[in-house]
Amino acid sequence: MRLTIVNITNSIKSPHFQEVVRALRRQVNEDFTPIWNAAAILRGVTHKLGKAKIEGVHDAFIYLGDSSQDPDGGVANAYGYHSANYDDIPFGFVYLDVCEKYGEEWSSTLSHEVLELLADPAATLTVAGPNPKHQAPHTVQYDVEVCDPTQGDGYSIDDVRVSNFVTPAYFGKSGGVPETNFLRLPLKPFGVRPGGYFQYEAGSSVHQIDGETVSPARVEARKSLALYRRNARRKERLEKGQAALSGALRAKL
Repeated sequence: MRLTIVNITNSIKSPHFQEVVRALRRQVNEDFTPIWNAAAILRGVTHKLGKAKIEGVHDAFIYLGDSSQDPDGGVANAYGYHSANYDDIPFGFVYLDVCEKYGEEWSSTLSHEVLELLADPAATLTVAGPNPKHQAPHTVQYDVEVCDPTQGDGYSIDDVRVSNFVTPAYFGKSGGVPETNFLRLPLKPFGVRPGGYFQYEAGSSVHQIDGETVSPARVEARKSLALYRRNARRKERLEKGQAALSGALRAKL
């Protein structure tokens, strides 16, 4: 995958931005790809959104900016810009002002978004696992979000903070590394770290389980840190599936 990280803010200067991109490139190449077999070519560009496209060939984008609703700038403008220029190419956002407000290091949040986009570009993958509430249905579908369960756990690459991530073993898959997460912290399959969370689907219902130290403020921050984009796409898939099922049942009547 050719993933382009687009710096659309004035607050992150190009030299520091490129330092972070280089660290993320190392994380993807040295840590993530050997475990998940999801390779990527990372490119970082600074770009002021307008009518002009970003030069080059791209398979996905992540925009780095503020959550400003100013129609002349900020991440809000990236919606229309991306839609007009790149159609259905997967994309994500990292909001610098939200990261600062809730004490998140933007490089770690960017790492989180990069790895999850590589693992599931279309935000549609799920894995069957046990119902965490130990009730019917006994098997539910866990969304393949590789950094959510380890939210708050990180490490440094070249003095840049990056996010921990789970391995296929976390989802009950065999044949790879036996540890459930890269940092080898205590974490059971289909479990959650103290500051993390996971999302699962039971039928057409979507549920989230939070770690023991997750505060209401953290939940609110999560809603603003672009995660709604993936959740919205998953919701759309569920609604389409429910509509198709209803149509099939009506056809039998």
